[in-house]
Amino acid sequence: MKAGHHCAIITPPIPCGMGGYAARSGPAEGVHDPLFARALVLEAGGERLGIITCDILHLERPVVEAARARAAELTGIPPERVMLLASHTHSGPSPGDWSTHPSPPEYRAWLPLQLAGCLLQATRQMAEVDLAWAEAPVEGLGKNRTDPDLPFDPTLRLLALLAGGRPRAVLLNYGCHPTVMGPENRLISADWPGAAVAALRRALGDDVWVGFAQGCAGDVSARFTRREQSFAEVERHGWLLAGAALTALGRLGGPEGGSLSRPLRLGARSRVVRLEARRLPSAEEAALQVESARARVAELEAAGASHAELRIAQTALQGAELALRYATEGIPVDLNCEVQAFAIGDAALVSLAGEPFSALGQAIRSRSPFAVTLVAGYGNGYCGYIPDRAAFARGGYEALSAPSEPGSGERLVDAAADLLSELKAEVAGA
Repeated sequence: MKAGHHCAIITPPIPCGMGGYAARSGPAEGVHDPLFARALVLEAGGERLGIITCDILHLERPVVEAARARAAELTGIPPERVMLLASHTHSGPSPGDWSTHPSPPEYRAWLPLQLAGCLLQATRQMAEVDLAWAEAPVEGLGKNRTDPDLPFDPTLRLLALLAGGRPRAVLLNYGCHPTVMGPENRLISADWPGAAVAALRRALGDDVWVGFAQGCAGDVSARFTRREQSFAEVERHGWLLAGAALTALGRLGGPEGGSLSRPLRLGARSRVVRLEARRLPSAEEAALQVESARARVAELEAAGASHAELRIAQTALQGAELALRYATEGIPVDLNCEVQAFAIGDAALVSLAGEPFSALGQAIRSRSPFAVTLVAGYGNGYCGYIPDRAAFARGGYEALSAPSEPGSGERLVDAAADLLSELKAEVAGA
């Protein structure tokens, strides 16, 4: 198998609207650290796959379609064989018009061209590699964002492309909201995923490509693990993930990591699942929910509640306010959710458009016929929060603001499992 990689800056011009927090008071005033697109191209048996990771909140569907179309023109890689993944940093540009502070339309027009160009440059640096995978637990980074005692997936999984036994490229997959920096921050930053990539490259060498595929992070964040909201804390969280990656790389070839089948076969499948729009309360009912949530915040403030407890109530209020906005203005989110799956030998990479909850990623992996399966959210578009049924029943910010009906996540799991079964049969019979 051959692989090529490239990185390109996608930092927006300043000032620029920032995404991720309804409470943010204004646009970006500066840049703390640059944002990158990182492209990886794989080639085997006359087939190619393209993966582009991006330091951005999410990618709107028009940007995805434009980037894929331009990439096909430049590289010959068909659109269905290009996967675009967002890190979900909350300190980057706002990707759409619905935001309080949208990014400039000129930036959104330029972005797909930059992404396609990045993929083109990756095709010009192809070299022979071997593929291996490994995993390791990540301690002290993520927790369930509403209750730290609820289960979540604490595992980092990675694919490593090796040349002469040394990593040439590493794709990381771990699910946790990049929200160390809060709404008060007005500096562009990739948050801890960017810090993790930079830290791992410092350890492995500047010539090593490292990409981050955000996992099923809809209900996982650093709310209960961060010590403060500062760039020093961003760096610390980056080292937590980079340290786990180094542990995983040390396991290559052992029982928790292995070299994959040679010769490798590549495959790709994609399916668009039309999600059912959520049944909304009346505007009057939604307004009552807002008042109830607002009263809860005031009660906790008066009682001197902890920051984490107060933050849960504040986000529940924001979810109620968003539900009220849905009830009065309609749901603006595209509910045509793409599920995409790549087969890379006996490894698989799945992406879902939106913010899937941790349990959904675990369900996909449990049904996958591949030796290792990486599941990424925030891929190829954005369909909002996608809770599993149990999380819907618990309520909270994510359930209140989810634009699709309960059961939507389970439908995406079924679609992903079908695609993986088809891919397994394809690569096994090739």
